[in-house]
Amino acid sequence: TIGKTWHLKFEQHHPELIKARPTKLDAKRAENFNEATIKDHFDKLYALDKKHGGIPPEHIWNMDEKGIQLGGGRGKQRKKFYFTVKQKYRQRIGSDNLELVTVLECVSAAGAVVPPSFCLKEGARPDIRELGDDEFGRSVSLLFTEFFEY
Repeated sequence: TIGKTWHLKFEQHHPELIKARPTKLDAKRAENFNEATIKDHFDKLYALDKKHGGIPPEHIWNMDEKGIQLGGGRGKQRKKFYFTVKQKYRQRIGSDNLELVTVLECVSAAGAVVPPSFCLKEGARPDIRELGDDEFGRSVSLLFTEFFEY
């Protein structure tokens, strides 16, 4: 029979294995994030480089996008608040006014950076000063605000 500590012996016999928490990867992204697809991309890049006698690093660019949800939607927050012992209802008013924003960034192989671009719904620009105020603390807030004001 297998005991409660069987995994300890298993780990001793398999030092090439490690216990780790996996990060979440979207299924659509996983379809293209594999060795064959990445190898194909770099093979094509190498062929273009060879065909044109070397592509200068300032002509090779990477673009990425990040989706951000403004106005809540984080689920469980780690922040705690003070309430009196007699307060029966310990609630905080939240916002259901959610807005999706896409941030685009581009960086060249030479290190040139295009300032971030934003895809917003039509209308007034949202207030971004408090976007970083979350469970990670004030330092993230300052960095986040500086990034968006860049």
